[in-house]
Amino acid sequence: MTDKCDCCKRSVDVVGEGGLCFACETFQAIAMLLKEETDLSNEKALDLASDLSGLVLTAIVQRLQLSGNEQSLLETMEPRGTVN
Repeated sequence: MTDKCDCCKRSVDVVGEGGLCFACETFQAIAMLLKEETDLSNEKALDLASDLSGLVLTAIVQRLQLSGNEQSLLETMEPRGTVN
């Protein structure tokens, strides 16, 4: 069964509680964090969020495509401490 993302309107297998697909949810979370934590204009925050979410999603897809990897994706994504 597929649903449609409320944001991008693509048909996806899973949407979150907010009605967004993982890609849109990731983008919106990054954009919101950038706006809260920086003095960037809305346009610059959205541009940077787009770039960053694209990098994150690409890295996740590439990691999922690796065969024979002993560590699961979730293990490698566990927080390792705070970055300053």
